[in-house]
Amino acid sequence: MRQAGALSRPLLGPMLVRSVPLVGLATGALALRWLGQPAAAAVVGLGGISLYIGRHLGRVARLGLGVALAGVAMVLWSSPDAMGLLVRLLPSLGMLLMASHFGITLLPGREALITRYTRHDPGVCVDESAGYTRTLTWLWTLLFLALAPLYALALLGLPPLRNVDGGLLFTLSALLMLALFLGEHVVRTLRFPHFGIATPLRTLRAVLAATMAAHA
Repeated sequence: MRQAGALSRPLLGPMLVRSVPLVGLATGALALRWLGQPAAAAVVGLGGISLYIGRHLGRVARLGLGVALAGVAMVLWSSPDAMGLLVRLLPSLGMLLMASHFGITLLPGREALITRYTRHDPGVCVDESAGYTRTLTWLWTLLFLALAPLYALALLGLPPLRNVDGGLLFTLSALLMLALFLGEHVVRTLRFPHFGIATPLRTLRAVLAATMAAHA
């Protein structure tokens, strides 16, 4: 039996195959946007979103998604207005994807995402901390849902965020997420001292182990 939380090299390959293309497309879209290539950024960003969604679909659905993506790409290349709109909405779409990634695990009969991660953290009693980790999953879901419209309002120049700089909003939201991530470890350590000190490295190891186990 594989020890919970253990990192297995044979499982690392499939995880990287799934994760690296998605991260590469997201990074490429941001880079192209800052390089003044909005059309390419829109298409690459849309490709990343489609890749993420496609991971949860069957073969036929993935094929349909690919055809739809090709059609949208053609529209983007021929319509600067549509292209510009999508580029401005990409951050909001990314936040909605993250919200769905966490939120879908809160549906009846599902195990909350952070609870599932906790199963791969040795020394933690999942049953004892299930309420806490479920609440934490809700917190991240609501945060991503709140950021999505804020990004849209700022990047589309709509009130009440018409005059808010998009770069500043990204920076502030990133600092907020970092503060939540780090601060939660302090709260968890104080609430469950018998589990040991909660550290970001320990959490990342559990996330990695859970991800690899899901792709085993």
